[in-house]
Amino acid sequence: MSQVLPDDATLVHDLIGIGFGPSNVAMAIALSEHNARADGQEAVSAHFFEQQPRFGWHRGMLIDDATMQVSFLKDLVTLRNPASEFSFLCYLQSRGRLIDFINHKNLFPLRVEFHDYFEWAAAKVDDLVSYGHEVVGVAPVERDGTVQHLEVTVRSGEGLEVHRARNLVIGTGLRPLLPEGVERGDRIWHNSELLAKVDALEGTSPSRFVVVGAGQSAAENVAYLHRRFPDAEVCAV
Repeated sequence: MSQVLPDDATLVHDLIGIGFGPSNVAMAIALSEHNARADGQEAVSAHFFEQQPRFGWHRGMLIDDATMQVSFLKDLVTLRNPASEFSFLCYLQSRGRLIDFINHKNLFPLRVEFHDYFEWAAAKVDDLVSYGHEVVGVAPVERDGTVQHLEVTVRSGEGLEVHRARNLVIGTGLRPLLPEGVERGDRIWHNSELLAKVDALEGTSPSRFVVVGAGQSAAENVAYLHRRFPDAEVCAV
């Protein structure tokens, strides 16, 4: 492992974010909009670190006909700033999709389309994020019994590096939850990896699936497995 490289000793970010999913993308947008309005003294310096090589949000759950479970108005910005240029409506306009979306008379867009919206928004603030960087340690730096700032150790293909911040925002997302005593394997999957696991079955003839759970995602999984494997028995438990 490469040696920890000290950052510029004079640079202490106002904020460092761990993870760059929708929550921290929304934070980055809010900071970007704040800094666009602020003078130099009020600007907030921030940077985010994401271990994935590019933006991705529940990619294994992007079934082609699955819809969002919340209204499009609960996008990254609208509840905070309805006039924001980062809204889902602005995304639709940029894609030439606004009129079609309105004519659908549906407040719940496809999950695939909302993922594209997230990617579109994340790309507009990509100067604030380093992909392929995993945060592996956080330590306080104290002076006279008071925490002055935090040292954040980040690992990338170039080794380890230390960054400093006064505030830390953790947006690492949820961990897959399985019933007690159950471990993932070739035949036991979590919903978050559905598409990749199903693609791996291409060319085989599975005879039976059991989907455990009763939420919208479970129902979508049952319907999807029925379509992909019409000769298989699909049980919802």
